[in-house]
Amino acid sequence: STRRKTQTQAMAAYGATTPFLLLARCHIKPDVDVDAYLAAAAEADAGVRATEPGMLHHTFDQDPDDDRMFVWSEVYKDDASLLFHLTNPPLTKFVGLHSETYGDGFSIEIYGTLDPATKEKFSATGFPIKYFDTKLGYTRVNDSMCSIM
Repeated sequence: STRRKTQTQAMAAYGATTPFLLLARCHIKPDVDVDAYLAAAAEADAGVRATEPGMLHHTFDQDPDDDRMFVWSEVYKDDASLLFHLTNPPLTKFVGLHSETYGDGFSIEIYGTLDPATKEKFSATGFPIKYFDTKLGYTRVNDSMCSIM
């Protein structure tokens, strides 16, 4: 059927070399100073910006209903950019601080299709991760008509 063909084409078109979105939900303990947590996040953000050209979008957003819940919204150029991010010192420092000092909750969602080897490496980190693989759609990133790349 046409629908199945479209889904197959999308699955074949997405993988290790295509962009995807990651949401990392971070909740902090009731006794944590929010300003101190934001300072740690700002330091991580600056470090990522300076060292990760494959990070196309990187924001730290606060939940409108819970002032102790934050979400990193990240768009990666490709799987290699994520794999670099996972070992980048600004990130590892923030994750350590979140785990040991600030946080009482952390989860990750990936929107877009990663290569199976990338999923295996990311899942091995021990983070709770939910993968939402692409079934259809398009991206203009890496498109010859797109002026951002």
